Amino acid sequence: MRQPAWFYSVMATGLLASTLTTAGCAVLRTQSGAKTASLQTVQGDLEYAQLQTRETREALDELAVSHEKDLKRAYKAFSDRVGRMTTVGDRLVRHADGMDDQGGEYLVQTEKSATECQFPRLSETAGTRPLELGEAFEPIAHGGTLVKRAYREFESDISKIRDSLSKQTTPRGVENIALFIRKAQVDGESLNYTLERALSAVEKAKLVQESNAAQTEAVPEGVATP
Repeated sequence: MRQPAWFYSVMATGLLASTLTTAGCAVLRTQSGAKTASLQTVQGDLEYAQLQTRETREALDELAVSHEKDLKRAYKAFSDRVGRMTTVGDRLVRHADGMDDQGGEYLVQTEKSATECQFPRLSETAGTRPLELGEAFEPIAHGGTLVKRAYREFESDISKIRDSLSKQTTPRGVENIALFIRKAQVDGESLNYTLERALSAVEKAKLVQESNAAQTEAVPEGVATP
């Protein structure tokens, strides 16, 4: 039996949300108190942000063309998307700030397991060694900064639209903020583009990580690497 389109959207959202909550408790904390994250976690957040950006844009487009009888429903759907976008956006900002403040030490090699997430005391000695990405780290950090900047613009747009229409959920209210809607559409495309670039940098870094791991395994025990 063929499932409706919304079914696959819900399944994708659930899968990515599960990744965010189980792939290393999202943001790890070292014994010194500094926050860190794995490459897997950063990638998961970027992918989830892509999904939410796309769905927020779709909700905005529907809101912009809704007739009066459908406007309140479209506004509620849009408002819900703004909330989800803000949640994942905050995570993107934390990653960007973490890489800016801590440099390469922000990205670590290991993930915490689901058990360690549920029982933090068991994970006090969990490995959090920084990834040895070399030059591959800088594009990720730079991409994170660009994503943060693009997200801030988009978040400002959609929040203004939500707040304005909460006071006047009418066709005239939509007409009055037409410029904000257009700006949000453009900024949404810009955010999606920067997310694509950031994900590309992460993919390249994963290749470096895999290469480093393969070289480590190829070196016989007790033999120093050059």
